[in-house]
Amino acid sequence: MSQSHNQNDKILGMIVAGGSSVRMRGHDKFLLTLGNKRIIDHVIERFSPQVDRLILNINGNMDRVSDLPLEVVPDSKFDKGGEPLGPLGGIYTALKYAREHGFASVVTTSCDTPFLPDDFVSRLFDETENDIIIAKSTHQIHPVHGLWNISLMEELEERLDRGALKTMDWINSHTASEVSWNDGGHPFFNINSQTDLIEAEKVL
Repeated sequence: MSQSHNQNDKILGMIVAGGSSVRMRGHDKFLLTLGNKRIIDHVIERFSPQVDRLILNINGNMDRVSDLPLEVVPDSKFDKGGEPLGPLGGIYTALKYAREHGFASVVTTSCDTPFLPDDFVSRLFDETENDIIIAKSTHQIHPVHGLWNISLMEELEERLDRGALKTMDWINSHTASEVSWNDGGHPFFNINSQTDLIEAEKVL
């Protein structure tokens, strides 16, 4: 059942940062320096004005982000071995937090996208027809960058319990809308390697 999104409702924003950063030799890529500040600082600066509350989803030692000006929330669900469930587990955590704190909709982005568009949230809310609205640029879907209705939480929890962890598979199981950014630039450029970091410095 589709429940339209309403930008007059309170909007929860969440930065998903639960990955293992293996391509950065296990270091938190979002804490690396880009320009004169960390990657996560760029994301917060761009994302925070667009939502009513912004939280960060990470796992492990929380002390490493104790200086950040936002609430830090670990995953709400893990596999039987206690391991994180990937980006889909982060989205579930956002939906659960939103339900518990009175938000009707959640917008998520990843921790490694320092050039997030200033109109990211407003453009997603222009598409109100479906429960899932996904960002797209240069013909590429960005599955972690989306708008989610909290009515999805129970169905997603059931999916995670079955071990179905692929984000695009879940999105494709619904009627999802897409919002495209095709005006050039690097709206969802993500930094996964040292090569990406060098490229981001050039863009910056």
